[in-house]
Amino acid sequence: MYYKNKCLPLASIPDLIDEVYYSVTDVEPWLSGNARGPSTAFCLLHRLGGLRPTRADVATLLSHADSPYIRAVGFLFLRYVADPRTVWSLIEPYLTDGEAFSPSPPAAAGAGGGKGSGAASDLPTVTMGAFVRDLFLSHVYFETLLPRIPKPVADGWVATLAARGLPTAAAGNGGLGGRDRRGGGGIGERPQSVKAALAVSMG
Repeated sequence: MYYKNKCLPLASIPDLIDEVYYSVTDVEPWLSGNARGPSTAFCLLHRLGGLRPTRADVATLLSHADSPYIRAVGFLFLRYVADPRTVWSLIEPYLTDGEAFSPSPPAAAGAGGGKGSGAASDLPTVTMGAFVRDLFLSHVYFETLLPRIPKPVADGWVATLAARGLPTAAAGNGGLGGRDRRGGGGIGERPQSVKAALAVSMG
């Protein structure tokens, strides 16, 4: 219902940015708690694709000063749809970006709306730079699979990061590390949904 009622009517990038600002409090793929379905952020990410943003539109998202979640949605968009061979020039300026936020939702039930707020004080945070590096070094984002990056391209990124003295391995979960929300064991382990599908196909 959220996608139909709130996302589909969005007719422009500025409209979508406003909706992210007021409604998004995390950038995990799924709703938290007992709710089922895609998160608000991922509904808006899908709508962003339908709006066919230009390179300038994406650059506006990445550098937006009003909310880290606007920026995070922009980086997620690039990770899912951009050509890995041409995306580096867009993400490189942000590899050491120090803005802190939490990719995960507030733990407290009924925590407030987006309104550009950063993470609640009791939530683990990462810098935007760590989030970006993790997103583009990993093939798993929380419990979802990301598009594969060609090995020569990934090797080039790793070499560039190493030359700058930056981490070259993904921590997982948008830089937070730890176990996935729905049962994965960390960056080296397949998500449970993938395990289940493999078990069925091999059984």
